[in-house]
Amino acid sequence: MINEEAIFQIEAMRRQECGAYACRDYFQQQTCCEESKCQFGTLTRPSKRWSLKKSKKCKPLGPDNRQKMVTWFQQIVDHCGFDRESVLIATSYLDRFLMTKSGVPALHNKNTFQLVAMTCLYIAIKLFEPEVINPAIVSFLSENLYSEKQITEMEMVILSALQWRVQPPTALAFVRHFLALVDMDDTSRGIIT
Repeated sequence: MINEEAIFQIEAMRRQECGAYACRDYFQQQTCCEESKCQFGTLTRPSKRWSLKKSKKCKPLGPDNRQKMVTWFQQIVDHCGFDRESVLIATSYLDRFLMTKSGVPALHNKNTFQLVAMTCLYIAIKLFEPEVINPAIVSFLSENLYSEKQITEMEMVILSALQWRVQPPTALAFVRHFLALVDMDDTSRGIIT
């Protein structure tokens, strides 16, 4: 019976992964800043508040920017003693948000990208950790570059863009279910996970 349940869970997570939680290479699909770029879910020009700084050499951010934020996620999670799975979840939020029309401005502005990334970690910790980080702490971690209000506003923008899909299948979740199919003692299983 346990095996059937694990197989069912793996199949369900695989469907999620191929459906609403699917991700594509959003860096390769970006072009130079255009007036038609959206402002967090709209097809209007950006306001001053979330502006895209136009320049002659408007270059979208790249994978190295994402890697820096994921490394920062890991440092924060390790420092606070949170579960590393929160990093995977925050990264899923970040990747899926950046694929949406609402996420496009963040791919063209380092400050907006950083705010989005920090907010994704804040959301993951808020939902999956036993202790919640206050937006004031996130603001402090940004060296007060972003206010509590900006963080909570961005939280709503991200959640709306993700259509409140905040339970992504993670690699670690797959491993847990695969291990349920393997005959091993609890000590060995604990070492692996």
